Amino acid sequence: MDHNSYAFLISPNNPVPVSDPGSPGLPPDAEMTSTIRLSTARRPEDAPLARVFTPRSAQGGNREAPSPFWIHDGPGGRPWCSVHPVAPDGYDVHAVDGTPLARISRRAGRLLPWPRRVRWSARLLDTPRPVTGKEGTWYAWLTYAVTAPFWFLFALCALVYAFFDGTTDDYTFKRPVRTCWRAQGAGTVLDYRGVSGLYHFEARHLDVRVAYALAVLQTREHRR
Repeated sequence: MDHNSYAFLISPNNPVPVSDPGSPGLPPDAEMTSTIRLSTARRPEDAPLARVFTPRSAQGGNREAPSPFWIHDGPGGRPWCSVHPVAPDGYDVHAVDGTPLARISRRAGRLLPWPRRVRWSARLLDTPRPVTGKEGTWYAWLTYAVTAPFWFLFALCALVYAFFDGTTDDYTFKRPVRTCWRAQGAGTVLDYRGVSGLYHFEARHLDVRVAYALAVLQTREHRR
């Protein structure tokens, strides 16, 4: 596993059945549902950093019934870790041998009685304090709140235009999602930038398996 800094992205794809149903650690109905790729990878045939597998029987689950997934090394296909739900917004990350690596939790955002952002936390087994990140910077949320009425009016006009024109463009005003996960004594260890869709990763300060699990879970949440 690389210990340098680099940027990666989660690339969802149409489910691809596993060619070998007896692959180590995977259920019989496992399918590859996404890949994790370097930001510099330009060709589809380039080997990904990792592959993500999900059981067919559990795909499309909601937050009340989340599905487990497995992350395998991209070039070699070796199992890296598994992520299993333990609560609607809680997941345990395990190494290949079953050793617990971290517990990931998501606290939902809300507007009332006082606003708070979505918060992701990863409590590692070897450190007393969790790695935490909140979605959206405070100034991005301030801009979002101030301009929301104008975007709503624009979206409403676009919806009326699309009704008569027959277009299907998405004019949704996306909420701020940039997330900086920080660890005590190490600063920012994982930085998701919503505009580019890239995760900037400091591999020296966070286990790559936990970083990939966080990225996959956040991507799944955004696609719900």
